[in-house]
Amino acid sequence: MRILELLKHSWICRSLAIAFDPTKASLSEPELVLLRELVAESEGIEGPIIEIGTLIGRTTTELALANRSIRKIVTVDNYCWNPWALPPEIHYQTAAAILRFPVSRNIVEQVHQDKSAFYQSYNRSRPSLVFLDAMHDYEGTKEDILWAQSVDAEIISGHDYCDEFPGVIQAVDEFGGPKRLAGSVWSLS
Repeated sequence: MRILELLKHSWICRSLAIAFDPTKASLSEPELVLLRELVAESEGIEGPIIEIGTLIGRTTTELALANRSIRKIVTVDNYCWNPWALPPEIHYQTAAAILRFPVSRNIVEQVHQDKSAFYQSYNRSRPSLVFLDAMHDYEGTKEDILWAQSVDAEIISGHDYCDEFPGVIQAVDEFGGPKRLAGSVWSLS
């Protein structure tokens, strides 16, 4: 498998092997409950579920498990950052390995692209749900919300509405604040 080959040859990954904890790349149980509820609320809308910020695909997998319809889940990331300092190619390959089954079943589409380029080229139907978890600053979060509004997303939600990320709080509050909040997962009012 390509990812194992890459990991074996990477001194960075060998030195980080103990620190690599994939549970740090997911939502808490109360946050997952809200995410599942949002997916259920979006069931009647035909458009895709869009996730901005894949990291390693754990939240993507939860979206796929909660999705009861034939809507595709499109997850977008440029794989330039991760909390374990994995090189971008290993980061991408890790996410691809985790998402292998839903991608092979055409449930998930893994887009390896900068979110701004994805936004500019987006020509699909109105998203039923957009989940924002890429940039955790004011400008990035505002850009994400504006894009989701511009494509008339039915539900706009995201992660990291917490004191650690004041820019996320500021941007979300400028758009009316959270209608619902569980942990740091929010949906707009």
